[in-house]
Amino acid sequence: MLRIARLAGEAGLAALVLVAACSPGGGSEARPEVGAGPEPEIEVRTLPVRRGTISQRIRAPASLEARRESRIGPEVQGTLVRIFVDEGDRVEAGAPLFQIDPEPYQFALRQAEAGLDLARAQRLQGDADLARARALSAQSVIAPQEIEKLETALAVARATERQAAEAVALVRHKLEQTLVSAPYGASVVARLADEGTTALVQPQTIVLVLQESDALEARAAIPESHLALVRVGDAARIRVEGLPAPIETRVSAVADTLDLATRTYAVRMPVPNPDHSLKAGVFAEVELTPQPKRDALVVPRDAIRSDDGRSRVFTVRQGVATPVGITVGIVSEEEAEVLEGLDADVEVIVGEAAAQIAPGMRVRSARGDAP
Repeated sequence: MLRIARLAGEAGLAALVLVAACSPGGGSEARPEVGAGPEPEIEVRTLPVRRGTISQRIRAPASLEARRESRIGPEVQGTLVRIFVDEGDRVEAGAPLFQIDPEPYQFALRQAEAGLDLARAQRLQGDADLARARALSAQSVIAPQEIEKLETALAVARATERQAAEAVALVRHKLEQTLVSAPYGASVVARLADEGTTALVQPQTIVLVLQESDALEARAAIPESHLALVRVGDAARIRVEGLPAPIETRVSAVADTLDLATRTYAVRMPVPNPDHSLKAGVFAEVELTPQPKRDALVVPRDAIRSDDGRSRVFTVRQGVATPVGITVGIVSEEEAEVLEGLDADVEVIVGEAAAQIAPGMRVRSARGDAP
């Protein structure tokens, strides 16, 4: 607390500065009256710059978003015959979503299976023919050239059988894809088609939009000035309007690039939502607590003044208040880190005097108690 010598009375620091600067006659060349006393001293409280640990809490607006959002459409062409869910429904992983008419694929599968049966029969016949020919060749009944022809025919039959088997597998896969299931537990946020349409739906057609709802993600835009502070694993607290208590979580991802338009970078935090009480799109406020910085030079926050965009503190040199420009780093609720401009143990003026003192004023230091 600023204490002024008795000579100053209770006129206040501003009046004292005026009296010290001007004589009753006004004007810059006016001389003090004969017999006027020396400029009064102001008693100020000072504290030394110290080394210590400092951490900064970062607050920023955020929004809750789904960790995953999927636009679901068919993988095969066909008529949409049934949709099993509606907008607002919650589904478990593997639950059926919609059905494409399976009949054309069932028909195609029967055709493919018949082709496989034919290819298998031809391959079996080729095996038998070659076996008989080899037996006759041992008796010199069949020429070697006939054996070579049968071997070639058998190789073709085997390749044809493999080809037919792959065709069956492909059609069976397409038939399975006519029933589309949920890839994960989610909420249906949009239904963009209706069953019974005569037009064929294509693989690029979007039928449903799903969002993961069991767990959300808070996304915040952190100013560039805090770029070096936030790390994956830092503690985070998320406040959502309507919830009685904040949600405790941690930073899960920090973007590697800045948004050049806003000069911010994105930070993400998981938000458990087992009871589905939170909804994607809700606004929130996030408070991050980065890892503290150790062995930093720190001063009380009230020692720092910002004038014309520059930060400075006042020291006492030969009984005079002397400003010193500094570069500020991390700022906590009570202290600030000094990156440049001061050394440890230098005494700086704190309290109200730091905010009101003028350069060159005569002061007397009264050592304060460390915070």
